[in-house]
Amino acid sequence: MSALSNCSTTVWAVNATTIAGSSLGTSGFNSTLLKSPLGIMVGTNDSIYVMDYKNPYYRMQLFYPVNQLGTIIINTTKGTGLNQFSSFVTAVNIDVSGNIYILDAGNNRVTQWAPGASTGIVVAGGNGSGTSLTQLNSPWDFFVEPNTSYIWIADQYNCRIVKWLNTSTVMLVAGAGCGSNATQFSYPTGLFVDTSDSNTFYIADYSNHRIQKWFYGASSGITVAGQSGVSGSALNQLNEPFTLTMDTNKSLYIVDYGNNRIVLWLLGSTSGILIAGTGVIGVLPSQLSYPYSVRLDSTGALIVNDYGNNRIQRFPVLCTPNTTSSSTTSVLTNSTSIAATLQNTTMAVPLTTNSLTTSASE
Repeated sequence: MSALSNCSTTVWAVNATTIAGSSLGTSGFNSTLLKSPLGIMVGTNDSIYVMDYKNPYYRMQLFYPVNQLGTIIINTTKGTGLNQFSSFVTAVNIDVSGNIYILDAGNNRVTQWAPGASTGIVVAGGNGSGTSLTQLNSPWDFFVEPNTSYIWIADQYNCRIVKWLNTSTVMLVAGAGCGSNATQFSYPTGLFVDTSDSNTFYIADYSNHRIQKWFYGASSGITVAGQSGVSGSALNQLNEPFTLTMDTNKSLYIVDYGNNRIVLWLLGSTSGILIAGTGVIGVLPSQLSYPYSVRLDSTGALIVNDYGNNRIQRFPVLCTPNTTSSSTTSVLTNSTSIAATLQNTTMAVPLTTNSLTTSASE
């Protein structure tokens, strides 16, 4: 159980602590600075895995709590080899055996890296860019089932969700082409699978500015956050939602990329709650700049990839059920057991996004 299990009011601090990179947004490629952080993951004991990139070099670092010096565990270069990555590594995941899964959007594949390995093996994709079921086209997020290792992928430019049972067996799970109706997506960039609810899954439908809920086996989805086809900054609206995760109460934590904020959407709500970021781009501890992803650590703290500021931010939980102030963000809900949500969500930005293309080429 997490610290949230005893809170009648869940409160997150307005100001974050920088746990990797520079609090001032300075970019770099040494042991204390990050450059274009891409995939992140929360591991055991709240360690943080961070992938960043400075052309032509890639690295994955492991950060432990209370230590901003990262330990490099993967160090490689840009390319198509199995020991290399493209310019767009957009998501990472780790299984119970310590294998690291890396979604390499530019190479249209997922590779698996055993602990200590210097090269990966292809476990999904790797058949070039295309529309056939065994091909991917700029995939942007994925989810690895913890018990089966089946790999679900948000196949962005094919506007579909696919499920890889092995390297040759693929299922189309959702998506009937690009569009805005209930059977379609418009460049889906975020994916979360609720394995406790018969694999009901949730999609950040980026260009439709909505979150879609699909029951496994259904032919259409239901909009549960945002307004389909309408972007905006009101709390009942989203602007290019990227990625998302969920807690055990089915509350959704959504990276509202275009609004530079994280919003919490409680089950059944018609509006979100601002829980991180001010909605104004900036480098202050309360602000975000093009956030990519949000994770939850074992205490319920928000771990945010603040991509534009080249840093990873932690917004801690403050359990103060009777008191709130200007330094906290309060949510009136009985959130419980966040630890069970440490599955994968992840990074996202369509390849057409100028901010990503420019940074990745530096």
